[in-house]
Amino acid sequence: MKKTLRIQFGERVKELRIATGMSQEAFADRCGFARSYMSRIERGGSNASLDAIEVLANALSVEPWQLLASDSSEDNDPELLVPYAADGSCFHPGLASTRDGSFGVGDKAAQKRFGTFSEALEYLRSMETAKWRRPNASGNWGIVSAVRWGKLRK
Repeated sequence: MKKTLRIQFGERVKELRIATGMSQEAFADRCGFARSYMSRIERGGSNASLDAIEVLANALSVEPWQLLASDSSEDNDPELLVPYAADGSCFHPGLASTRDGSFGVGDKAAQKRFGTFSEALEYLRSMETAKWRRPNASGNWGIVSAVRWGKLRK
């Protein structure tokens, strides 16, 4: 049975939230939403307004349309391995720059930008210690290092 758009949207929001390492409550606070509302969104029980979608996208540092789409390489490869930082966050498709859709990887002094998640992930695999750009809990972007590789959480 095909999932409704609301359920797919909620699953995508949850997937990206988990990938940032934030709890549902912390993420709801960041968005200015009640935790119960965030729960309904993630379960597909709430029909999020366009304003709410914009707030969610900004909090996740993605474009709004990215909340309605999944990375095709994820869907085709359920065993996709990605690097994880010490705080439990991982490199994931939602880390695309809101400015140009690119991904920043590598040391601060030798950072490279890639146009697709797959290209960036391939480069991370070639590094001795994978390093990538992502926002911290305060929303400030910085570089983190991998401590392990694991399956991309859905």
